[in-house]
Amino acid sequence: MLNSFEISHEVNDEYSYNYKLNDDLVISYNHKDIFNSVSKNDGTIISYGYCFDVRNPETDITATLNTLLNNQNNILENIKYLNGHFILLFNQGGEWKMITDAVSITPVYFDAVKALVTVDDTNELPTLNGASILNLQNFTLSRIDLAVNKLSDERIERTILDLVSNQYKYFLDKDLTLNFRRNKMNKAIISILRPVLMNQTLNLRENDDTTLKIGNWIAREYKMGLLNEDMEPSTTYLANTHLMDYKFYMKKNELAEDELDEFNNLYNLDSEFLNERSGIEYNLLNKLNYRNEPKPQLIYDPFNVMAIQESIYRFSDASNFDPLTRVVNILHPAIDFYDFANGETLMQKYARLKKQNLKMSEELKKVVVNQEFLSEAEEKGISVSENLDGNILEKGITFYPASQTITKEVIYEVTYTKNKPGMVLVESYFNNPKNAHRIKVELNNDMFNIDEFLNGKFIKTDTDINIKMHYERNYDAASWQKAGRITIKELT
Repeated sequence: MLNSFEISHEVNDEYSYNYKLNDDLVISYNHKDIFNSVSKNDGTIISYGYCFDVRNPETDITATLNTLLNNQNNILENIKYLNGHFILLFNQGGEWKMITDAVSITPVYFDAVKALVTVDDTNELPTLNGASILNLQNFTLSRIDLAVNKLSDERIERTILDLVSNQYKYFLDKDLTLNFRRNKMNKAIISILRPVLMNQTLNLRENDDTTLKIGNWIAREYKMGLLNEDMEPSTTYLANTHLMDYKFYMKKNELAEDELDEFNNLYNLDSEFLNERSGIEYNLLNKLNYRNEPKPQLIYDPFNVMAIQESIYRFSDASNFDPLTRVVNILHPAIDFYDFANGETLMQKYARLKKQNLKMSEELKKVVVNQEFLSEAEEKGISVSENLDGNILEKGITFYPASQTITKEVIYEVTYTKNKPGMVLVESYFNNPKNAHRIKVELNNDMFNIDEFLNGKFIKTDTDINIKMHYERNYDAASWQKAGRITIKELT
Protein backbone atom coordinates (compact mmCIF):
# COMPACT_ATOMS: atom_id res chain seq x y z
CA MET A 1 0.00 0.00 0.00
CA LEU A 2 2.83 2.39 0.88
CA ASN A 3 4.79 1.52 -2.26
CA SER A 4 2.70 3.95 -4.32
CA PHE A 5 4.17 7.45 -4.26
CA GLU A 6 6.82 9.65 -5.80
CA ILE A 7 8.40 13.01 -4.95
CA SER A 8 9.74 15.00 -7.88
CA HIS A 9 9.74 18.38 -9.63
CA GLU A 10 6.54 17.64 -11.51
CA VAL A 11 3.20 15.91 -11.00
CA ASN A 12 3.33 12.28 -12.06
CA ASP A 13 0.06 11.53 -13.84
CA GLU A 14 0.42 7.81 -13.19
CA TYR A 15 -0.71 8.53 -9.62
CA SER A 16 -4.24 9.51 -8.61
CA TYR A 17 -3.43 12.39 -6.24
CA ASN A 18 -0.75 14.99 -5.68
CA TYR A 19 0.26 17.58 -3.10
CA LYS A 20 2.52 20.55 -3.87
CA LEU A 21 5.22 20.97 -1.26
CA ASN A 22 6.66 24.12 -2.89
CA ASP A 23 7.14 25.57 -6.34
CA ASP A 24 9.72 22.95 -7.18
CA LEU A 25 8.53 19.83 -5.29
CA VAL A 26 5.37 17.75 -5.45
CA ILE A 27 4.38 14.40 -3.95
CA SER A 28 2.22 12.17 -6.15
CA TYR A 29 0.44 9.23 -4.54
CA ASN A 30 -2.42 6.74 -4.93
CA HIS A 31 -3.98 6.15 -1.51
CA LYS A 32 -5.82 9.21 -0.29
CA ASP A 33 -6.98 7.49 2.91
CA ILE A 34 -3.43 7.16 4.26
CA PHE A 35 -2.31 10.70 3.33
CA ASN A 36 -2.54 13.14 6.25
CA SER A 37 -1.24 16.68 6.58
CA VAL A 38 -1.31 19.30 9.32
CA SER A 39 -0.27 22.92 8.91
CA LYS A 40 0.18 25.51 11.60
CA ASN A 41 1.76 28.96 11.35
CA ASP A 42 4.88 28.43 9.24
CA GLY A 43 5.09 24.68 9.75
CA THR A 44 3.63 21.72 7.87
CA ILE A 45 3.95 18.01 8.50
CA ILE A 46 2.71 15.22 6.22
CA SER A 47 2.50 11.48 6.75
CA TYR A 48 1.88 8.89 4.08
CA GLY A 49 1.05 5.61 5.76
CA TYR A 50 0.29 5.52 9.47
CA CYS A 51 2.12 6.45 12.65
CA PHE A 52 1.49 6.84 16.36
CA ASP A 53 3.53 7.86 19.40
CA VAL A 54 4.07 4.72 21.48
CA ARG A 55 4.17 6.75 24.70
CA ASN A 56 0.60 7.96 24.25
CA PRO A 57 -0.98 6.40 21.15
CA GLU A 58 -3.79 8.27 19.42
CA THR A 59 -6.20 6.45 17.13
CA ASP A 60 -6.27 9.52 14.87
CA ILE A 61 -3.07 10.11 12.88
CA THR A 62 -3.69 13.84 12.57
CA ALA A 63 -3.66 14.11 16.37
CA THR A 64 -0.18 12.56 16.35
CA LEU A 65 0.96 15.00 13.66
CA ASN A 66 -0.46 17.94 15.61
CA THR A 67 1.56 16.93 18.66
CA LEU A 68 4.74 16.75 16.58
CA LEU A 69 4.07 20.14 14.98
CA ASN A 70 3.32 21.80 18.31
CA ASN A 71 6.83 20.99 19.50
CA GLN A 72 8.96 21.64 16.41
CA ASN A 73 12.12 22.23 18.41
CA ASN A 74 12.05 18.57 19.53
CA ILE A 75 10.45 17.07 16.44
CA LEU A 76 13.31 14.68 15.67
CA GLU A 77 13.50 13.44 19.25
CA ASN A 78 9.72 12.84 19.25
CA ILE A 79 9.86 11.06 15.88
CA LYS A 80 12.06 8.46 17.60
CA TYR A 81 8.97 7.36 19.54
CA LEU A 82 6.79 6.77 16.48
CA ASN A 83 5.75 3.31 15.41
CA GLY A 84 4.07 2.64 12.11
CA HIS A 85 4.70 2.17 8.43
CA PHE A 86 5.21 5.61 6.96
CA ILE A 87 7.14 8.33 5.28
CA LEU A 88 7.09 11.64 7.11
CA LEU A 89 7.62 15.01 5.39
CA PHE A 90 8.10 18.12 7.48
CA ASN A 91 8.96 21.72 6.69
CA GLN A 92 11.55 23.07 9.05
CA GLY A 93 13.24 26.45 8.55
CA GLY A 94 11.86 26.69 5.02
CA GLU A 95 13.34 23.31 4.02
CA TRP A 96 11.39 20.12 3.39
CA LYS A 97 12.86 17.02 4.97
CA MET A 98 11.86 13.41 4.83
CA ILE A 99 12.24 10.47 7.20
CA THR A 100 10.78 6.96 7.22
CA ASP A 101 9.70 4.59 9.96
CA ALA A 102 12.48 3.16 12.14
CA VAL A 103 13.54 0.40 9.71
CA SER A 104 12.12 1.86 6.50
CA ILE A 105 9.74 -1.06 5.92
CA THR A 106 9.02 0.11 2.38
CA PRO A 107 12.31 0.74 0.53
CA VAL A 108 12.50 4.37 -0.54
CA TYR A 109 15.10 5.28 -3.18
CA PHE A 110 16.43 8.73 -3.95
CA ASP A 111 18.21 10.27 -6.92
CA ALA A 112 20.10 13.47 -6.07
CA VAL A 113 20.76 14.27 -9.74
CA LYS A 114 17.10 14.13 -10.79
CA ALA A 115 15.83 15.37 -7.40
CA LEU A 116 13.61 12.28 -7.25
CA VAL A 117 12.26 10.06 -4.46
CA THR A 118 10.72 6.84 -5.67
CA VAL A 119 9.67 3.38 -4.55
CA ASP A 120 10.73 1.87 -7.87
CA ASP A 121 13.88 -0.20 -7.40
CA THR A 122 16.38 0.34 -10.19
CA ASN A 123 19.25 -1.49 -8.42
CA GLU A 124 21.28 1.68 -8.92
CA LEU A 125 19.86 4.22 -6.48
CA PRO A 126 20.62 4.36 -2.74
CA THR A 127 17.81 3.75 -0.30
CA LEU A 128 16.93 5.51 2.92
CA ASN A 129 17.34 3.75 6.21
CA GLY A 130 15.31 4.52 9.29
CA ALA A 131 17.98 6.72 10.87
CA SER A 132 18.42 8.86 7.75
CA ILE A 133 16.94 12.32 7.20
CA LEU A 134 16.74 13.32 3.55
CA ASN A 135 16.90 17.03 2.83
CA LEU A 136 14.61 17.49 -0.18
CA GLN A 137 16.17 20.83 -1.11
CA ASN A 138 19.67 19.50 -1.81
CA PHE A 139 19.13 15.72 -1.47
CA THR A 140 21.79 15.25 1.20
CA LEU A 141 21.52 12.83 4.09
CA SER A 142 21.91 13.52 7.77
CA ARG A 143 21.16 11.28 10.73
CA ILE A 144 18.74 11.34 13.58
CA ASP A 145 20.69 11.50 16.86
CA LEU A 146 20.85 8.19 18.72
CA ALA A 147 21.39 7.79 22.44
CA VAL A 148 25.04 7.08 23.22
CA ASN A 149 24.71 6.36 26.95
CA LYS A 150 24.87 2.65 27.71
CA LEU A 151 22.08 1.27 29.88
CA SER A 152 22.05 -1.86 32.04
CA ASP A 153 20.37 -4.89 30.50
CA GLU A 154 17.49 -4.67 32.96
CA ARG A 155 16.99 -0.98 32.15
CA ILE A 156 16.88 -1.80 28.42
CA GLU A 157 14.27 -4.51 29.07
CA ARG A 158 12.18 -2.13 31.16
CA THR A 159 12.46 0.60 28.52
CA ILE A 160 11.26 -1.78 25.81
CA LEU A 161 8.37 -2.92 28.01
CA ASP A 162 7.32 0.69 28.58
CA LEU A 163 7.46 1.41 24.85
CA VAL A 164 5.29 -1.56 23.79
CA SER A 165 2.76 -1.78 26.62
CA ASN A 166 0.37 0.87 25.21
CA GLN A 167 0.79 0.26 21.48
CA TYR A 168 -2.51 -1.63 21.27
CA LYS A 169 -4.40 1.65 21.81
CA TYR A 170 -3.79 2.78 18.24
CA PHE A 171 -5.61 -0.32 16.97
CA LEU A 172 -8.74 0.10 19.10
CA ASP A 173 -10.80 1.04 16.02
CA LYS A 174 -8.70 -0.70 13.33
CA ASP A 175 -8.91 -4.02 11.48
CA LEU A 176 -5.83 -6.18 11.91
CA THR A 177 -4.42 -9.53 10.80
CA LEU A 178 -1.83 -11.22 12.99
CA ASN A 179 0.67 -13.43 11.16
CA PHE A 180 1.11 -16.44 13.43
CA ARG A 181 3.99 -18.81 14.00
CA ARG A 182 4.68 -20.92 17.07
CA ASN A 183 7.46 -18.97 18.80
CA LYS A 184 8.17 -16.65 21.72
CA MET A 185 7.90 -13.59 19.44
CA ASN A 186 4.26 -14.42 18.74
CA LYS A 187 3.59 -14.89 22.44
CA ALA A 188 5.00 -11.39 22.96
CA ILE A 189 2.97 -9.74 20.20
CA ILE A 190 -0.21 -11.45 21.42
CA SER A 191 0.59 -10.10 24.90
CA ILE A 192 0.98 -6.59 23.48
CA LEU A 193 -2.17 -6.67 21.31
CA ARG A 194 -4.33 -8.75 23.63
CA PRO A 195 -6.85 -5.95 24.42
CA VAL A 196 -7.68 -5.51 20.69
CA LEU A 197 -7.46 -9.06 19.31
CA MET A 198 -11.17 -9.82 19.71
CA ASN A 199 -12.80 -10.26 16.29
CA GLN A 200 -9.52 -9.67 14.43
CA THR A 201 -7.90 -12.17 12.02
CA LEU A 202 -5.27 -14.85 12.70
CA ASN A 203 -3.17 -15.83 9.70
CA LEU A 204 -1.39 -19.20 10.08
CA ARG A 205 2.03 -18.99 8.41
CA GLU A 206 2.72 -22.71 8.78
CA ASN A 207 0.47 -25.70 8.15
CA ASP A 208 1.83 -28.41 10.45
CA ASP A 209 -0.62 -30.15 12.78
CA THR A 210 0.71 -28.46 15.91
CA THR A 211 0.36 -24.98 14.40
CA LEU A 212 -3.19 -25.78 13.31
CA LYS A 213 -4.02 -26.98 16.81
CA ILE A 214 -2.52 -23.96 18.60
CA GLY A 215 -3.97 -21.59 15.99
CA ASN A 216 -7.46 -22.92 16.54
CA TRP A 217 -7.08 -22.54 20.32
CA ILE A 218 -5.93 -18.92 19.99
CA ALA A 219 -8.63 -18.10 17.44
CA ARG A 220 -11.31 -19.61 19.67
CA GLU A 221 -10.11 -17.78 22.80
CA TYR A 222 -10.06 -14.36 21.12
CA LYS A 223 -12.96 -15.01 18.72
CA MET A 224 -10.63 -14.36 15.77
CA GLY A 225 -11.22 -15.32 12.18
CA LEU A 226 -8.75 -17.97 11.04
CA LEU A 227 -6.86 -17.91 7.74
CA ASN A 228 -5.03 -20.98 6.52
CA GLU A 229 -1.60 -20.75 4.92
CA ASP A 230 -2.95 -20.48 1.37
CA MET A 231 -5.36 -17.61 2.14
CA GLU A 232 -4.52 -13.91 1.83
CA PRO A 233 -5.39 -11.30 4.51
CA SER A 234 -7.81 -8.55 3.55
CA THR A 235 -7.42 -6.23 6.55
CA THR A 236 -5.75 -2.81 6.42
CA TYR A 237 -3.05 -3.72 8.96
CA LEU A 238 -0.79 -6.78 9.10
CA ALA A 239 1.06 -7.55 12.34
CA ASN A 240 4.50 -9.18 12.13
CA THR A 241 7.29 -9.99 14.56
CA HIS A 242 10.46 -9.95 12.42
CA LEU A 243 12.16 -7.19 14.41
CA MET A 244 11.58 -9.07 17.66
CA ASP A 245 14.20 -11.54 16.41
CA TYR A 246 16.76 -8.86 17.27
CA LYS A 247 19.75 -11.20 17.51
CA PHE A 248 19.34 -12.09 13.84
CA TYR A 249 20.25 -8.54 12.80
CA MET A 250 23.39 -8.61 14.94
CA LYS A 251 24.99 -11.37 12.89
CA LYS A 252 28.21 -10.46 11.13
CA ASN A 253 27.72 -9.60 7.47
CA GLU A 254 30.06 -10.53 4.67
CA LEU A 255 30.79 -7.04 3.30
CA ALA A 256 34.26 -6.44 1.97
CA GLU A 257 36.15 -3.60 3.65
CA ASP A 258 35.65 -1.19 0.74
CA GLU A 259 31.92 -2.03 0.61
CA LEU A 260 31.62 -1.41 4.34
CA ASP A 261 33.40 1.94 3.98
CA GLU A 262 31.04 2.93 1.18
CA PHE A 263 28.03 1.97 3.28
CA ASN A 264 29.33 3.89 6.30
CA ASN A 265 30.02 6.98 4.19
CA LEU A 266 26.56 6.95 2.60
CA TYR A 267 24.72 6.73 5.91
CA ASN A 268 27.11 8.96 7.88
CA LEU A 269 28.25 6.18 10.22
CA ASP A 270 31.31 8.27 10.96
CA SER A 271 32.07 7.71 14.66
CA GLU A 272 33.24 4.76 16.72
CA PHE A 273 29.77 4.44 18.24
CA LEU A 274 28.07 4.53 14.83
CA ASN A 275 30.64 2.17 13.29
CA GLU A 276 29.50 -0.43 15.79
CA ARG A 277 25.97 -0.11 14.36
CA SER A 278 26.93 -0.38 10.69
CA GLY A 279 26.51 -4.16 10.53
CA ILE A 280 23.10 -3.93 12.19
CA GLU A 281 21.89 -1.14 9.91
CA TYR A 282 23.15 -3.06 6.87
CA ASN A 283 21.25 -6.18 7.96
CA LEU A 284 18.07 -4.20 8.63
CA LEU A 285 18.23 -2.81 5.10
CA ASN A 286 19.12 -6.06 3.36
CA LYS A 287 17.88 -8.98 5.48
CA LEU A 288 14.53 -7.84 6.84
CA ASN A 289 12.20 -10.37 5.18
CA TYR A 290 9.15 -8.26 4.52
CA ARG A 291 11.10 -5.18 3.39
CA ASN A 292 11.34 -6.26 -0.24
CA GLU A 293 7.98 -8.04 -0.46
CA PRO A 294 4.82 -6.50 -1.99
CA LYS A 295 2.77 -4.88 0.75
CA PRO A 296 -0.97 -4.60 0.13
CA GLN A 297 -1.33 -3.96 3.88
CA LEU A 298 0.24 -1.52 6.28
CA ILE A 299 2.79 -3.41 8.36
CA TYR A 300 2.91 -3.32 12.16
CA ASP A 301 5.87 -4.60 14.17
CA PRO A 302 6.06 -3.69 17.90
CA PHE A 303 9.82 -3.07 17.72
CA ASN A 304 9.64 -0.73 14.70
CA VAL A 305 10.37 2.24 16.95
CA MET A 306 13.67 4.13 16.78
CA ALA A 307 13.73 4.48 20.57
CA ILE A 308 13.73 0.66 20.72
CA GLN A 309 16.09 0.20 17.78
CA GLU A 310 18.68 2.53 19.29
CA SER A 311 18.93 0.48 22.53
CA ILE A 312 17.97 -3.15 21.97
CA TYR A 313 21.25 -4.17 20.32
CA ARG A 314 23.39 -2.80 23.15
CA PHE A 315 22.81 -5.47 25.81
CA SER A 316 25.77 -6.97 27.66
CA ASP A 317 24.74 -10.47 28.76
CA ALA A 318 23.23 -12.48 25.91
CA SER A 319 22.44 -15.42 28.18
CA ASN A 320 20.18 -13.38 30.47
CA PHE A 321 18.89 -10.51 28.32
CA ASP A 322 15.31 -11.45 27.43
CA PRO A 323 12.90 -8.56 26.76
CA LEU A 324 10.32 -10.88 25.18
CA THR A 325 9.86 -12.93 28.33
CA ARG A 326 9.52 -9.74 30.37
CA VAL A 327 6.80 -8.52 27.97
CA VAL A 328 4.89 -11.80 28.28
CA ASN A 329 5.29 -12.09 32.06
CA ILE A 330 4.08 -8.54 32.71
CA LEU A 331 1.46 -7.96 30.03
CA HIS A 332 -0.15 -11.38 29.53
CA PRO A 333 1.34 -14.26 31.56
CA ALA A 334 -1.78 -16.35 30.89
CA ILE A 335 -0.60 -16.89 27.30
CA ASP A 336 1.83 -19.44 28.74
CA PHE A 337 -1.23 -21.63 29.30
CA TYR A 338 -0.43 -22.66 25.72
CA ASP A 339 2.81 -24.51 25.03
CA PHE A 340 3.59 -23.40 21.48
CA ALA A 341 6.48 -25.84 21.10
CA ASN A 342 4.62 -29.04 21.98
CA GLY A 343 1.09 -28.06 21.05
CA GLU A 344 -0.52 -28.60 24.43
CA THR A 345 -2.17 -26.55 27.15
CA LEU A 346 -0.83 -26.18 30.67
CA MET A 347 -3.66 -28.41 31.87
CA GLN A 348 -2.77 -31.10 29.34
CA LYS A 349 0.89 -30.82 30.27
CA TYR A 350 0.01 -31.17 33.97
CA ALA A 351 -2.09 -34.26 33.25
CA ARG A 352 0.70 -35.76 31.14
CA LEU A 353 3.40 -35.06 33.74
CA LYS A 354 1.16 -36.39 36.50
CA LYS A 355 0.69 -39.61 34.55
CA GLN A 356 4.45 -39.83 33.98
CA ASN A 357 5.06 -39.22 37.67
CA LEU A 358 2.66 -42.00 38.65
CA LYS A 359 4.38 -44.32 36.20
CA MET A 360 7.78 -43.40 37.63
CA SER A 361 6.46 -44.00 41.14
CA GLU A 362 5.30 -47.44 40.12
CA GLU A 363 8.68 -48.14 38.57
CA LEU A 364 10.46 -46.95 41.71
CA LYS A 365 8.53 -49.47 43.74
CA LYS A 366 10.31 -52.14 41.75
CA VAL A 367 13.73 -50.66 42.32
CA VAL A 368 15.66 -52.36 45.09
CA VAL A 369 17.92 -50.00 47.05
CA ASN A 370 19.56 -52.38 49.51
CA GLN A 371 23.26 -52.30 48.69
CA GLU A 372 24.25 -50.87 52.07
CA PHE A 373 22.39 -53.68 53.91
CA LEU A 374 23.99 -56.37 51.74
CA SER A 375 27.46 -54.93 52.31
CA GLU A 376 27.05 -54.71 56.10
CA ALA A 377 25.72 -58.28 56.23
CA GLU A 378 28.73 -59.51 54.30
CA GLU A 379 31.10 -57.68 56.68
CA LYS A 380 29.39 -59.39 59.67
CA GLY A 381 29.61 -62.80 58.03
CA ILE A 382 25.84 -63.10 57.63
CA SER A 383 24.67 -64.73 54.41
CA VAL A 384 21.56 -63.03 52.96
CA SER A 385 19.84 -63.36 49.59
CA GLU A 386 20.02 -60.26 47.38
CA ASN A 387 16.23 -59.75 47.50
CA LEU A 388 16.35 -58.77 51.19
CA ASP A 389 16.76 -55.46 52.99
CA GLY A 390 16.92 -54.66 56.71
CA ASN A 391 19.21 -53.70 59.57
CA ILE A 392 22.28 -55.31 61.06
CA LEU A 393 22.09 -55.45 64.88
CA GLU A 394 24.95 -55.70 67.37
CA LYS A 395 24.25 -59.44 67.76
CA GLY A 396 21.64 -60.16 65.18
CA ILE A 397 19.76 -59.10 62.12
CA THR A 398 16.32 -57.81 61.11
CA PHE A 399 15.30 -58.51 57.51
CA TYR A 400 12.33 -58.19 55.15
CA PRO A 401 11.71 -58.23 51.38
CA ALA A 402 13.61 -55.42 49.67
CA SER A 403 10.75 -54.65 47.26
CA GLN A 404 7.01 -54.36 47.85
CA THR A 405 6.51 -56.22 44.59
CA ILE A 406 6.46 -59.82 45.75
CA THR A 407 6.24 -62.95 43.63
CA LYS A 408 4.98 -66.16 45.13
CA GLU A 409 7.45 -69.00 45.68
CA VAL A 410 10.45 -66.63 45.52
CA ILE A 411 12.78 -67.59 48.37
CA TYR A 412 14.09 -65.01 50.88
CA GLU A 413 17.00 -66.63 52.73
CA VAL A 414 19.26 -65.78 55.69
CA THR A 415 21.99 -67.91 57.26
CA TYR A 416 23.14 -66.54 60.63
CA THR A 417 26.30 -68.05 62.13
CA LYS A 418 26.74 -68.10 65.93
CA ASN A 419 30.23 -67.80 67.37
CA LYS A 420 29.42 -70.19 70.24
CA PRO A 421 26.50 -72.40 71.36
CA GLY A 422 23.63 -70.62 73.11
CA MET A 423 20.10 -69.24 72.88
CA VAL A 424 18.75 -67.38 69.84
CA LEU A 425 15.45 -65.46 69.58
CA VAL A 426 13.58 -65.58 66.26
CA GLU A 427 10.72 -63.07 66.20
CA SER A 428 8.11 -61.98 63.62
CA TYR A 429 5.66 -59.03 63.71
CA PHE A 430 2.71 -60.00 61.48
CA ASN A 431 -0.25 -60.18 63.86
CA ASN A 432 -2.90 -61.38 61.43
CA PRO A 433 -3.95 -64.99 62.17
CA LYS A 434 -6.38 -65.02 59.23
CA ASN A 435 -3.64 -64.42 56.67
CA ALA A 436 -0.50 -65.62 58.46
CA HIS A 437 -0.56 -68.89 56.56
CA ARG A 438 0.23 -66.97 53.38
CA ILE A 439 3.82 -66.43 54.50
CA LYS A 440 5.79 -69.61 55.17
CA VAL A 441 8.99 -69.68 57.20
CA GLU A 442 11.36 -72.66 57.09
CA LEU A 443 13.66 -72.66 60.13
CA ASN A 444 16.49 -75.22 59.93
CA ASN A 445 14.31 -77.44 57.71
CA ASP A 446 11.16 -77.13 59.92
CA MET A 447 8.17 -75.31 58.32
CA PHE A 448 6.05 -72.68 60.15
CA ASN A 449 3.50 -69.97 59.44
CA ILE A 450 5.05 -66.58 60.10
CA ASP A 451 2.77 -65.74 63.05
CA GLU A 452 4.18 -68.68 65.02
CA PHE A 453 7.15 -66.40 65.70
CA LEU A 454 4.93 -63.47 66.73
CA ASN A 455 5.91 -63.44 70.40
CA GLY A 456 9.37 -64.75 69.69
CA LYS A 457 10.63 -68.34 69.56
CA PHE A 458 13.67 -69.27 71.63
CA ILE A 459 16.04 -71.72 70.05
CA LYS A 460 19.03 -73.34 71.64
CA THR A 461 21.57 -74.19 69.02
CA ASP A 462 25.25 -74.62 68.48
CA THR A 463 24.86 -74.48 64.70
CA ASP A 464 23.92 -71.90 62.11
CA ILE A 465 20.39 -70.48 61.98
CA ASN A 466 19.00 -70.88 58.45
CA ILE A 467 15.69 -69.23 57.55
CA LYS A 468 13.96 -69.51 54.19
CA MET A 469 10.80 -67.47 53.72
CA HIS A 470 8.34 -67.42 50.82
CA TYR A 471 4.88 -66.02 50.05
CA GLU A 472 2.09 -68.15 48.67
CA ARG A 473 0.56 -65.34 46.58
CA ASN A 474 1.76 -62.41 44.49
CA TYR A 475 1.57 -59.02 46.22
CA ASP A 476 2.37 -55.42 45.39
CA ALA A 477 1.84 -53.53 48.62
CA ALA A 478 4.05 -52.05 51.31
CA SER A 479 1.91 -53.73 53.99
CA TRP A 480 2.80 -57.21 52.74
CA GLN A 481 6.43 -56.21 52.44
CA LYS A 482 6.32 -55.17 56.10
CA ALA A 483 4.52 -58.42 57.01
CA GLY A 484 7.61 -60.41 56.11
CA ARG A 485 9.82 -58.74 58.74
CA ILE A 486 11.79 -61.18 60.96
CA THR A 487 14.50 -60.64 63.58
CA ILE A 488 17.24 -63.05 64.61
CA LYS A 489 18.93 -62.05 67.88
CA GLU A 490 21.57 -63.81 70.01
CA LEU A 491 20.74 -63.95 73.73
CA THR A 492 23.86 -65.59 75.11
